[in-house]
This record gives sequence, C-alpha cells and structure tokens, in this order.
Amino acid sequence: MTSLDYAWDEPILPPFIMLTVKGASSSNIVCSMNDFQDSKQLYYENFIYIAAAYTFSGSQEPSARPVASNKDAAYAELVLDVSPKTQRVVLKKKEPGKRSQLWRMTDTGMICHEGSSVPHNPHKPSPRSVESSMILDIAGLAAVTDNRYEPLMLRKP
Repeated sequence: MTSLDYAWDEPILPPFIMLTVKGASSSNIVCSMNDFQDSKQLYYENFIYIAAAYTFSGSQEPSARPVASNKDAAYAELVLDVSPKTQRVVLKKKEPGKRSQLWRMTDTGMICHEGSSVPHNPHKPSPRSVESSMILDIAGLAAVTDNRYEPLMLRKP
C-alpha cells in the first residue's frame, strides 16, 4: 500500500471527498477523510467489445495476411454482436453502448454476453450468477477435431 501527503484545497470545509466512476451508469461514494472505512467500496462493471482488430485500424502487421481485399472492410469497426431473434453470434458494425455487443469476463475465464442477461445495478455489490448468463462458445466440436470452421454461439455455462 502506498500513501501520499495531501494538503486540502479548502481547509476550513469538512474533510469529505466524493469518488466517482463515470460510465454508462455512474457510481459514486462520499468518504470522510477523518474516518475512512474499508467497507465503503465503489462498484462498476467493465464491459468489453470483442473486435476484429483489422477492421479498426486499416493497417496490418507486416507478417499478417490480408483478411479482405475490400478497402471498406479495413475501417468497418466490426465487433461480435448477437442477433436477438436467432441468438447467433455475428460480426456487425460497432455501436457504442449497444448491449447485444457487450461482453464481460467472469472470474473463471468465461466470456459472458451482457445483452442476454438481466440489467444489473452497478451500485449494488451483488455479483451476477454465472448460471443465469449466456457464454460465448463454438457450435460444435469440428473446430477441435477436423480443422473445419464452426460458428460461434451462446450457451449456458
């Protein structure tokens, strides 16, 4: 643990500090600097996009083989999305904040789909149940057994 001396900007005001995490749903707490409690915690979720990197930068590593000859694909900003009707995992243009494109990593290393789970209040510390979530998986075993490609899908853990 590290510490840093700090001089208050307004020494005549009460020693309270507000800590905030900004995002889709902000979370904040107010702490007294005279009685800092370990029980006060800031909760937030850190969702991710699973992106086709080539489609964001338009540039490739020197050793990489081009994925598409179409120049438009180089700037398409494609991410994994889940079709609400079919539950198929597809590549679609990134739409910031769209729940069907958001994912999170569990403590056990599974990739859970945010859009198929019930929205969670980040102000509450209760962790989500992995059993009630849908995770990213392959549709069959062919990708492991005979070098064929298999589509991605959502499954229960």
